[in-house]
Amino acid sequence: MKLLRRVFCLSLLLIHSAVCADVDPAEKLQIAIKDALDIVYGDCCRDLPIEEKESKVREILTDSYDLDVIIRNSIGRNWNLLEESERPQVVELIKRLIIRAYLKGLDGRERPEITFGDTLMVTSKRSEVPSVVELDGKSVHILYRFGRLESGWQIYDIVAEDISVVSNFRQQFDDHFRKGDGAGLIAKLKELLDKEDLTKDVKI
Repeated sequence: MKLLRRVFCLSLLLIHSAVCADVDPAEKLQIAIKDALDIVYGDCCRDLPIEEKESKVREILTDSYDLDVIIRNSIGRNWNLLEESERPQVVELIKRLIIRAYLKGLDGRERPEITFGDTLMVTSKRSEVPSVVELDGKSVHILYRFGRLESGWQIYDIVAEDISVVSNFRQQFDDHFRKGDGAGLIAKLKELLDKEDLTKDVKI
C-alpha cells in the first residue's frame, strides 16, 4: 500500500491537460511526466531546497493542467458541506499536500521508468491512457482517465492496480464529514503538511 500511495501522489502530479482538444492526451501526459521528473532528478534542480522544487512543480501544473477537476471530483457532494470561504482554502491545501508528498515520496529513490500503452477513446468526450510505472523494483499499472472539457482534455480520475484515486479519497472525505466539518478538514490538512514523512499512512 505504501508503494501505491507513492504512485498516487506521483500520478496526480504528472498530468498536464491537453490544451487542444484534438491532441492525443497521451502526448501531453508524457511531456508532463518528463518535466516533473526533471525537477526531481535533473541537474538544474536536484540540489534545490524542497520549497523551490514545490514552486517549480506547481508552475508546471498551473501552466497547463486544471488540478481543481480531480480535487473537486474527489470531494464530491461534500463540496456543498464546505462554507464558501473554506472551499478555496481546502483546494489550495490539497494541492500543496499532493506536491509535497510527491517530492518526499521520490526523495532518495532512483528515477522511475514509465511506459505507455495506446490511448483508448471510450467516447468522444472520454479517453483512457494506460501506463506501467517501474518504481522500487516493482511494476504498477496506472490508468489515467480523461474527460474533454472546454479547456481540453482534463484528468478526472487515476486508477492504480484497480484502485481509483477519486473513490479512495472521496471515501475519506465522506468519513470525515460524518462527524466533522470544513474547519476540521482545513485543520487536518494543515497538520498533514507539517508531517515529516508524508509517505506513511497519509489519510485525511
